[in-house]
Amino acid sequence: MHTESPGCPDCGMPLGTPPPAWCAHCRLPLTGPDALALWQVTGELRALDARRQWLAQRQHELLAALRIRRDAPAGTKASAPGGVPVGVGEHGGAAGASVREVSAPSARTALLIVGGVLVVVAALVFTVVSWGRLGIGGRAAILLALTACALALPRPLRRHQLTATAEASAAVGLALVLLDAYAARQAGLGGLDSVEPAGYWAVVTTLTAVGAVAYGWWQRLRIPLPVGFLTAQLPGLLATTASGGAVQDYATAMIATAALDFAALYALAAHAANGPAGFRDRLGGAGAATTLVTGARVTGSGWALLGGALAAAHAISASAPAEVLRAWVPLWLLVLLGAALCRGFRTLPFALRSGAEGVAVVALTVAVGAGLRYVVPPGWAVAGYAAPAALVMVWAAVSCARSGRWAKPSGGPFAAQPGAAAAAGELAAASAMLLLTGVVVLPELVHALARPVVPGITLWLDGHPPRWSWQLATAPLFVLWLTASVLATLAVLRARAVGDGHPDRPANALRNAAALAAVPALLLMPVAVGLPYAWVLAAAAVVTVAVAVDIVRRPGAALVPRLPALAASGALALLWSSADRAAVLAVCGTFAVSAAVLAHVLSPPAASPAERATARAAGAFAVLALGAEAVASGLTAGLPGHLAAFGVLAVAALAACAAAVWHRIPGRERVSTAVEGAGYVLAASALALTTPHPDALSVALAVSGVAGLAIALRPDRRRAALAGTALLIASSWVRLALADVTFPEAYTLPVTAAALVIGHRRRTSDPETGSWPAYGAGLSATMLPSLGTAFNDGNWVRPLLLGTAALLAVVVGVRARLRAPLIVGSGVLVLVGVHELAPAVVQVLGLVPRWVPLAAAGLLLLLLGATYEKRIGEARRLRDTVRSMG
Repeated sequence: MHTESPGCPDCGMPLGTPPPAWCAHCRLPLTGPDALALWQVTGELRALDARRQWLAQRQHELLAALRIRRDAPAGTKASAPGGVPVGVGEHGGAAGASVREVSAPSARTALLIVGGVLVVVAALVFTVVSWGRLGIGGRAAILLALTACALALPRPLRRHQLTATAEASAAVGLALVLLDAYAARQAGLGGLDSVEPAGYWAVVTTLTAVGAVAYGWWQRLRIPLPVGFLTAQLPGLLATTASGGAVQDYATAMIATAALDFAALYALAAHAANGPAGFRDRLGGAGAATTLVTGARVTGSGWALLGGALAAAHAISASAPAEVLRAWVPLWLLVLLGAALCRGFRTLPFALRSGAEGVAVVALTVAVGAGLRYVVPPGWAVAGYAAPAALVMVWAAVSCARSGRWAKPSGGPFAAQPGAAAAAGELAAASAMLLLTGVVVLPELVHALARPVVPGITLWLDGHPPRWSWQLATAPLFVLWLTASVLATLAVLRARAVGDGHPDRPANALRNAAALAAVPALLLMPVAVGLPYAWVLAAAAVVTVAVAVDIVRRPGAALVPRLPALAASGALALLWSSADRAAVLAVCGTFAVSAAVLAHVLSPPAASPAERATARAAGAFAVLALGAEAVASGLTAGLPGHLAAFGVLAVAALAACAAAVWHRIPGRERVSTAVEGAGYVLAASALALTTPHPDALSVALAVSGVAGLAIALRPDRRRAALAGTALLIASSWVRLALADVTFPEAYTLPVTAAALVIGHRRRTSDPETGSWPAYGAGLSATMLPSLGTAFNDGNWVRPLLLGTAALLAVVVGVRARLRAPLIVGSGVLVLVGVHELAPAVVQVLGLVPRWVPLAAAGLLLLLLGATYEKRIGEARRLRDTVRSMG
């Protein structure tokens, strides 16, 4: 055994040397073969922890040394002979110092940044505060001397391998150049104070940008090039401000700046990756070149998007044709820029090229739409934007179909095909514009589609049909028709391009979307031409029935796009029929029959998954339509809602019978389940309708409970007996509440009886079932509420009966060795005894001094503490006895 034992392996208490045979705290044995093996394992784990800590420290030190070598200037030595990093000892520790948390390059960079900022701030303070104390000569001499020194220092610094210091000096020098320009104008040097500020700074930033780029190229520094590039973003906006430009002028300046950025991007991208090494060296290396390319992409894209947004907003909100013409300048400039980037810059990424083409399409659409606003009739402005977007979408789709880009890929990705970026950008942008025009007309379309609902609600709630009108402008309907036509065209082109007679998922999605857009467009045409309500509703019903008949006649044909058309037309017919009672009866009855026929035709064993899903939906819809027919018939006949609900219950019962019959037919089991589920929904709706009238609710609950027990006669629906029993109990509760019965046993005893019977049957069929799942809930359902009432009731009958029942439960639990009756009965019996003895105890406590109960409690605790071990053993034996029960 080990001579050193710092602590017990279990509780960690110190053991001393040599360790004892037993731990004095947790009584863990410390001798024998197992203890010896435990000591060995513990020692090895401690050795592994120490080794791991040393290796982690060593890894940190080596990584820090390698970072120093990586960031050190060329020609310097960053490691000692033999590859050991400078400052690291032979045994992995730092030579005379702990591990540094900040590396030398990081500290150097922080010092240079802070120093440069302080120098610039000092120069600014000098210029603003102390400038007036010197003459013109002194001022010019000091600032020019500082600027010249800052710009001249990088070359000798680079010669001495102080590259980072040279970059910082160059940054300070460029900042001082701008400060010189500010000081010169503030002092009125050469009459500069009379120059307009924006124009002056436009010239200064232009010269500074050109000079910074030339200076960085000449000195082979990194910082001046991005500084010059960022400064070059300002002259256009400053010049526009100086000339008093309007919104479109600022947009033109932004887009022109973006064009210059992309021109710089083209030059950088063409030479940074594949150009000569000297070019990359002058840019500051390959990493600096990549950074400049990325910056050009970001700034160019940002200016183009911002300028295009300003130009588009101005064109859309223009109030005169002259303003639209002025807004065309930046828009068409953006079109040319996007087309040039997409088709001329082959080396740019695919996403950037397609995005540029998309921006060009958006700008083109806005320009054309803004111009068409003054040509088309009033109210048709949105169509002027939708039409060019639709034409571009069709053009791009035709291009993709002719070039084979939509065919199955046989060689190379889509992005590598010629013209793929333009096609992708055109489709995405035109789709977005067409979607935006749809969003604009969507409120009018939704209002027209839902117009009959408001009078329908008033009719069914109040009983008096209100006067209402149904109208729709032509322009929103035109946009909807245009969208449906474009989607249908895209679907046809996609299907032809794919070939093989089997359209792929995108083609099917396009066909479904076209159907969903075409159905309301078709059914709203009678509204737009002013036909009466009956004609419009008849058109919707006829279209729905015609599509259903087509599916029945050709069940093997593809359901796309017939099924979306059926769903859309049927939903609109049901929605519109709500404004007339007779229409609701006719539409619901017709649709119920049609849905039942569809469910029968599309549910043979050989049906496809889509047909089986459609059959399930049709079966459920048929049941729901019959339920709506039943409640509408009752309300039309003058019955109140709580009485019309029994017609809905009858439909639900018929649905359960039909589901039982269909369940026996092979291949129709899932349709049966859908029909049965719809029947349950109708039953719940009927109960909700009877809720305001307790008498009707009690009867409805009883009918539903009997129906649930009848459903439980099916071998696969045995559990329906639970729901049926619960509904019957709820019916009795409602009846008892109507009779003003308040004692809880009248409500809980039926629950207890049903729960105990169900639990006994479950335990008989499955002997492994415990007593708690079988009898716990049933016993507690009555005993606990009765116990709570007994504590607030002064009558002696309830405690007597409750105690007798609890005693009987204890006897049954002991004889049958069942845990639930024993524990529940014992607990209730003890609490009943406490309830009966409570008055006597209170009286006795009132006669003795107040210190006696406290002393008795203290003595009891002392006694329990003195016999703790014995009481623990007795408690464990009692626990084991209870656990051994069922």
